[in-house]
Amino acid sequence: ILIYQMLNGGGRRLSLTVKRSISRNALPKSFDLDVVTTNYEEQTRRATIAPRNGAPSSSLPPLRLVLPPPNVTGRLHIGHALTVTIEDALARQHRLKGGEATWLPGMDHAGIATQSVVEREMWKREKKTRRDMGREEFVRKCEEFGSQNATVIRDQMARMGATLQWDSEYYTLDKNFSAAVTRAFVTLHRQGLISRDKRFVHWSPALRSSLSDQEVDKIELPPGGDLSLPSPDGKGRREVKLGVMHTVKYELIGGEKREFLLVATTRPETIYADIALAVHPTHPRAEELRGRRARNPIDGRELPIVVDEAVLADRGTGILKITPAHDRLDAEIASRHWEEIEKVVEGARTRSCLDEYGRMSGGTPLDGVDRFDARATVLDQLRSIGHLVESKEAATTTVSLCSRTGDIIEPRQTYQWFLDCRDMHAEAAAALRDGRLSILPPGQGERLVDWFSFAEPWCLSRQLVWGHRIPAWNVEGTSEWIVENDEEDARRRKEEGVRLRQDDDVLDTWFSSGLVPLVCSGWMDMDIPHYPTPPLSLLETGTDILGFWVARMVMLTMRLSGGQVPFSRVILHGLVRDAEGRKMSKSIGNVVDPLDVIDGISLQKMEERLGESALSEKEKATALSSLRSRFPSGIPRCGADSLRFALLRHDVLASDVPIDIGTLAAEGLRFCNKLWNLSAYAAEVRGTVEKELEEGEEGETNVMDAWLRSRLASSLKFADGHMKETAIHLAFAEMHHFMLSALSDVYLESTKSALWSGDKRRLVGISRTLDAVMAESLRQLSVFMPFVSHFLFSQIKTSESIYGAPLNYSPAWIDSSLEGTVAEVLAVAAVARSLKDSLGVPMRTHFQGVLHSSRPPSSLHPLLPLLSHLCAVSIDTVLPLEDDSPTAYEHTSVPGQNARLALKVEESHREEMRRVLEEKLKKAIERKELLLEKAARYEEIARNKRSTGDDAKRSRGEERRRELMAQTNEKKSEQARAKALSAEKEEERIRAMLR
Repeated sequence: ILIYQMLNGGGRRLSLTVKRSISRNALPKSFDLDVVTTNYEEQTRRATIAPRNGAPSSSLPPLRLVLPPPNVTGRLHIGHALTVTIEDALARQHRLKGGEATWLPGMDHAGIATQSVVEREMWKREKKTRRDMGREEFVRKCEEFGSQNATVIRDQMARMGATLQWDSEYYTLDKNFSAAVTRAFVTLHRQGLISRDKRFVHWSPALRSSLSDQEVDKIELPPGGDLSLPSPDGKGRREVKLGVMHTVKYELIGGEKREFLLVATTRPETIYADIALAVHPTHPRAEELRGRRARNPIDGRELPIVVDEAVLADRGTGILKITPAHDRLDAEIASRHWEEIEKVVEGARTRSCLDEYGRMSGGTPLDGVDRFDARATVLDQLRSIGHLVESKEAATTTVSLCSRTGDIIEPRQTYQWFLDCRDMHAEAAAALRDGRLSILPPGQGERLVDWFSFAEPWCLSRQLVWGHRIPAWNVEGTSEWIVENDEEDARRRKEEGVRLRQDDDVLDTWFSSGLVPLVCSGWMDMDIPHYPTPPLSLLETGTDILGFWVARMVMLTMRLSGGQVPFSRVILHGLVRDAEGRKMSKSIGNVVDPLDVIDGISLQKMEERLGESALSEKEKATALSSLRSRFPSGIPRCGADSLRFALLRHDVLASDVPIDIGTLAAEGLRFCNKLWNLSAYAAEVRGTVEKELEEGEEGETNVMDAWLRSRLASSLKFADGHMKETAIHLAFAEMHHFMLSALSDVYLESTKSALWSGDKRRLVGISRTLDAVMAESLRQLSVFMPFVSHFLFSQIKTSESIYGAPLNYSPAWIDSSLEGTVAEVLAVAAVARSLKDSLGVPMRTHFQGVLHSSRPPSSLHPLLPLLSHLCAVSIDTVLPLEDDSPTAYEHTSVPGQNARLALKVEESHREEMRRVLEEKLKKAIERKELLLEKAARYEEIARNKRSTGDDAKRSRGEERRRELMAQTNEKKSEQARAKALSAEKEEERIRAMLR
């Protein structure tokens, strides 16, 4: 059945069903994506509810995990696809072993992100801003936008084969979540942890809102670089020059002669808010300047000069202007000198010159003028009075930008709601230390401990429309706030007639998403929360949100559940990057929609989509160039299995996961074709002896059948072990290697002579082995590549579902001795092929040989005919390792084996063989030396990280980071030395051949 899907106007999926019959032995000649993904929704549904053929394994506890909720701001990208692939594999593996797995999907309302996108789209289509409409109308537009994207996201996940329990889907802005958010806020407020205070926050003038650290991007600009920023009116963008250091003269008051102090600043517009100058105690004139005053060059006010160790003596001129309203460091310095400052400057604590819109304010002549326009005006004024000494392009400048609007962030002191996290952080850190919570990969736990050592309160409030409105009511005309579950409860706290107004602000999205484990485990149904075990079995997510999401879930769950951790294990996958190691970004054109890989897309379509995006023209040009370079012919249709293949070909637990998605997906497609050909071969063998199979003949088996079953059992055992350790990429690599190498390259080659000769007794044995091994291999492979595995399994087991039973294999099948013997024969074949390559003779050229081995000849003789198929070498004689080879034979050691191969080489080939071997010897020596040099460099870096600098001045977090870097370099050194050892062994092998 093929299901052709359409979406009607309401977003509901419609299906048109067309019958297409494919019999067991009528496998299409080549891999057919349409056939494989037939009725994919039903396949996924059946996989989701498995196992159903009997009770689940009593020894296997239920698996319960949540999908990190994607933002409803747009389509999923390859990073999301990696998350889906990993978590789906974990859930499928648990079900494959007979356990129950519950994998809960959800969506995040993404406060700032959604509001920013909706506002941008409104301006683009209707030339309206949110201030042109009421709150309710704007919220409705956000709801519509989120709902449309959620439908698309669900379809993307379904197309990828995600076995999610959609009937238990959550949304971080639904009624249940809203009630949970209110309960959490009120509870924490009653515990004295949430309060309203005036502190520094990241402020976006474009959004008129505070931001979280995660919503701030730090970029480095070259000297005097231009940056595209939102226009002050929100109706377009403008270019602003940054990274210029201006040196300004401040007149020193009270000297015998007129004298000026030189002060360097990148923000001359804030001179209006200066309240002091400061120098470091080591400044040559520190004691002379202490207590003296300077004159503000713009408004003539007197400014005291203070001495403080926080001044960066080697930056600028060594004299710092103090503007506490607009700089955190300045505020810190001012806090230590208020007494001397306030003697000179009236209203120093409240002096400011910028408002929430990023415009000049505070009674300056430039009030209402945008900050960057004001900068130019102030510079002109300073220049005209001779107080601008120079404007010089600074070194590389770090700029903080709003990740949603691209606007430059202002440090701003405002009244906000803050959560005191110190005790909660301590509780969470204790859970890490005592083992209640573990994190993979190693080292990430230290990062989380670093996060928990952060003592600053969490700013919870956002000046937005879209989100959970803060459950706090202001008593009008006062500074009193009442925090309650609803307005009715708030009114009970005050006498009748008092007017209350709910706070317009909404909560940081991370606060609501931090409650996911609680909301998904019935927290709202508990009067007194009690969890004997963690609400979730484990959490799998990306390293990039370890602090922002994982830390918040741990501390909020522990505080609100009575001390229980939300999960006992955390598995973190790396950050997906492109093939060049760059972070995925729409502005550089390397973001890939998973459906573009599944369905394919032309370059023209990709260009059209880019043209319709909200990127600036400059960003579009950059992205277009990248697209054309990376995908000159677009992306071919590869299917979901190939996409998942591409994502699992990397170490998913590494900190970075660089993926050349086009190349790897194409490799995945070739692997699908290989599986198809394997199945076609099995079908051909099966068809040849169909009658004999139906009559129940057992057929003839040999040592290769036993070896294949042993290799299958070993591979399944290793794959299961890797899955238990959540090294999913290694589990997949094990099955990928087994099917390509053991099954296809070795076993199939060993069976072809029986097929060509029509040996039916042997073919019956081959067919039974192939069907049994293919069936169990495909069961395990279905965890990673579900669609092709499901279809090909159905060709072998026509009356059985791939999801109907756990794996059917026995560890007793494993014969380590036999596997070792076959491994030696395969290594001999590899050496023979390498030798032929060295001689420059065709691989089909037949050679006579003798094998020297420490193994008993009786164990090797049954396998020697395999060499004829694999490398066109005939060996009739197996001699002890210490015996000499016959004359006119060239011998070489077999890497990894206690064996030597001797091949009869014609005289005409000997000279060429020596030349090639000498060349390879030279390369092996060079490679060894290069790797040893690398190892030494890594060791030197590790030593420096542990010893360089003043340990006493390092923070605990800095110490941990340096230790982690030292360990990383030590690991790199170990890897380099291991490779050098391999090169040395290759050198020894070649020298032996030359002798």
